[in-house]
Amino acid sequence: MKILDNPEEIKNLDTQDMLGVEENFYSQLVEAGKISDCADIGKLKGKNFTGLAILGMGGSGFTGDIIKSLITACVNIPVEVVKSYELPCFIEKGWLVLAVSYSGNTEETIRAARDAIGRGCSMLAISSGGSVKKLAVQNNECYVNIPAGLQPRGASGYLFFTTFSLLGRLGIINLSRQDIDEALNLIKQKTLIYRREVGADKNPAKKLAVEIFGRLPVIYGVSGYLSAVAYRWKCEINENAKCPAFWAEFPELNHNETVGWQNLKEVTQNMILIVFKDDSSPDKIKTRINTTVKLIKDNFSDVVEINIEGTSELAKALSAMYLGDIASVYLALLYNTDPTPVDRISVLKAELAKLDN
Repeated sequence: MKILDNPEEIKNLDTQDMLGVEENFYSQLVEAGKISDCADIGKLKGKNFTGLAILGMGGSGFTGDIIKSLITACVNIPVEVVKSYELPCFIEKGWLVLAVSYSGNTEETIRAARDAIGRGCSMLAISSGGSVKKLAVQNNECYVNIPAGLQPRGASGYLFFTTFSLLGRLGIINLSRQDIDEALNLIKQKTLIYRREVGADKNPAKKLAVEIFGRLPVIYGVSGYLSAVAYRWKCEINENAKCPAFWAEFPELNHNETVGWQNLKEVTQNMILIVFKDDSSPDKIKTRINTTVKLIKDNFSDVVEINIEGTSELAKALSAMYLGDIASVYLALLYNTDPTPVDRISVLKAELAKLDN
């Protein structure tokens, strides 16, 4: 546990400074706002789109998850997230397709984007270069460049906030300056208390990592933005800490998973349940959460309740996401694991590339 308060040990283990990337999340958000403000999207301005599709995989794909969860209730067009090679048949001319790929070389996203162009959809591509950029430029589609050199999961500030802000510029969503300022200010505050210089006794992100360490986390959120964040936590623990994690959402989990905790206690006793709780949730959701925890808590070694901070959904989503992101890096350090490399994904991509030769 001492490594979390030892900057020299952290530096030696975290060879590509993933912790530094997470500590820079606030600056990413600020820079992403500027990138969006300066982007040339004139080809798309003034168009009335009949639907919105967001393409992306992995860390880039989370952009679609969180944006859909934040805007579905306030836009009058369908919003579809596509995490596959295949573009659904109902996505056609009149739709705006956002091709989001940090590297610009995600093969699933490239194939779906080509299909979208072939169908006459309008496209806005966001990447740090690569084939996505070439595809957009060659077909006279809008393209927005974001800084390169990071792992996709570490570029969430650029990926999410650039895309989100561009939707505001296009008039697809109404961006509240008050909500944006609240979110940025909250992340700035959290940056100060989650950074490595703050000891484990006062650092909530380090405390969370210590609680999870040695146990398999199961993360519960509520349908909507907290479900997206729960999934994000699962993925960050997978990629950074290199250990399994699982997630589910209320109320759906009450129709299946709640019953599933009846048996195999000898296995589940080494799991930890993490539950997101939002004071503004409807009473029925609060009752579902509290009752579910009472019913299944004996199956876990511990239950950790995460109280969501913020007033706007944007602030709540980003602050909850940020805690999980940086805690997953601290968890990697506790496992004596370099958080950045994703060797197994690299092996898989190499095998897939052989099929293209």
